[in-house]
Amino acid sequence: MLSKHHKYKRGEVILAGGSSLRFGKNKALIMLDGKPLIRHVIDNSIETVEQIIVTIGRKEDPRPFLEVLPQNVKVAKDLRGYKNPLNGILSGIMFLNAEYCLVLPCDTPYIKREVLEILFREADGYDSAIPIWPNGYIEPLIAVYRVAPTVEALRLIGVDKNSKADRLISLLERVRYVDIDRFISVDPCLTSFLNINSPLDLTFAENMPRR
Repeated sequence: MLSKHHKYKRGEVILAGGSSLRFGKNKALIMLDGKPLIRHVIDNSIETVEQIIVTIGRKEDPRPFLEVLPQNVKVAKDLRGYKNPLNGILSGIMFLNAEYCLVLPCDTPYIKREVLEILFREADGYDSAIPIWPNGYIEPLIAVYRVAPTVEALRLIGVDKNSKADRLISLLERVRYVDIDRFISVDPCLTSFLNINSPLDLTFAENMPRR
């Protein structure tokens, strides 16, 4: 990872826990354009942070991940056995030596570095910076969080399998919602927010026009 002279130390947690029923295995390792989805995410975000933690399921074997990840990217198993994004965030964020943490899913292969830089800038002075769409839908798993209050909130929640991201957000004092239009100048088609949730999504991504 390239060390940057940021105002604050930046870390990153990539959520890669659990198998996908639609793919029959962990979709983080599904191949797109010759490399796993998670490697696309890392390659597109690694220059924005000083440290990356990939979180996987408690019972998952870390070796297939370690084989495709850069050596300085760490893998952490979920602290609890159930599958939940908040559990993944907590399991990774505790290992970070950073003040702000970027959270990303493992299935956003076209995330753009410039989008992430905007999120980090918008998070300065806040407990989180979260993209929001015109219809009010938010992207809490493509967002930046301040580590200390986020860890405190997650511990207070007592994350279980039914916990939702809005429970975390409700406990953060200063949340910055970033209009999705803010990203269009650096990502005109907003492909940063494209998730690969099914084989059909993968086919769509494979046939997208390349820039």
